[in-house]
Amino acid sequence: KMVHNGIEYAIMQLISEVYDILKRGLGLSNNELHETYKHWNEGELQSFLVEITRDIFLQKDDITGKDLVDVILDKAGSKGTGKWTSQDAMELPVAIPTIDTAVAMRTLSGYKDERVQAAKLYTSEVYPVQGDKAEYVKQVGEALYAAIVLCYAQGLAMLHQASADLKMDIPLQDVVKAWRGGCIIRSVLLKDFYSAYSANPSLSNILLNEGIAKIMKAKQASLRNVINLSLIHHIPAGGLMSAIAYFDAYITERMPTN
Repeated sequence: KMVHNGIEYAIMQLISEVYDILKRGLGLSNNELHETYKHWNEGELQSFLVEITRDIFLQKDDITGKDLVDVILDKAGSKGTGKWTSQDAMELPVAIPTIDTAVAMRTLSGYKDERVQAAKLYTSEVYPVQGDKAEYVKQVGEALYAAIVLCYAQGLAMLHQASADLKMDIPLQDVVKAWRGGCIIRSVLLKDFYSAYSANPSLSNILLNEGIAKIMKAKQASLRNVINLSLIHHIPAGGLMSAIAYFDAYITERMPTN
């Protein structure tokens, strides 16, 4: 449950970053955002979290009559499960940088007063994205998909390591099956993970599965492009960035650690 919630933190962070890129970068209206997330939820991104994100864009605020998403304070707390996941991962140790970043970004959101001051001091400004909007939206969807795969990869790798170190004998294919059944992080993507663990129950990381590798090879270019987009246009995307950094390090035969 703790690791489930850690993955949930990370996916929610990614969804919010993608929303920011679409809204402030590409200039999508809330109605367009609703249609975009609706389209995504009808395809390979179908999941509970994408579904409820789709619905929030049409929700009105009872007091102001404005779109609710635009009047909610950009400041989040936490109940601790994300932090616990990060703490336990460091103890094992297992690298889960996207979950770590999601926790850190929630903490940063709490610095609201300081962020207001800093925005004035540094004249922080998002530059509108120029180009084919439809193509960018497509790339953003693929980037989100790839980054979500990497969130799951980190959390499941943590469970694999904990199972070995603590002699818990966790059947990861059953974990994935349970998550598909009705958990907050349920998604159609989990069926691919179930197939991977059914073929190799001792798989240490889903990125080592050929089917998952095929997905990542097809999506990683969009993830890189969207990250470049966010950097150039001054849109914070720490979750997306940590995901690609994890991926690049994991698939690097020789790191500069020497």
